[in-house]
Amino acid sequence: MTEWRFAEEPIGETTVKKIEKALDIKFPNDYISTILNNNGARPSKKIFDYGNTKGAVFNRLHGLTEDSSSFILEVLEDYQDGRMLSGVVPFACDPFGNEICFDYRQNKENPTVVFWDHEIAYEDPDGALSHICDSFTELVDKLYEE
Repeated sequence: MTEWRFAEEPIGETTVKKIEKALDIKFPNDYISTILNNNGARPSKKIFDYGNTKGAVFNRLHGLTEDSSSFILEVLEDYQDGRMLSGVVPFACDPFGNEICFDYRQNKENPTVVFWDHEIAYEDPDGALSHICDSFTELVDKLYEE
């Protein structure tokens, strides 16, 4: 089981709804149940695999409050230069400048989870996305220790 460490102050559902409204999305319930008590937290198990990629790193969840060290709205604002496609919302990061995102482009109710490669995004925003899994829970279940 993955434990969450170094969480910022717990948040309430009002905070979640405020961010959802700002982003014009609805976060998946499994993510909401985690973020409420683990805002900005780091998972105890950090490594995951997807596609042909082995050893990707889940660094931390983005926080949903303005005083978070990586506030989700500020993170998304940084990518409004065309690198991040509309409908893709980063909710976590790796330590190398890449993002783990919900992809709402195909399904507004049940977004898939994708990896966004910041280096590829400059030249090919769509090619920067790689499917990881179909849900937040599936991602957390994939995490393992080095």
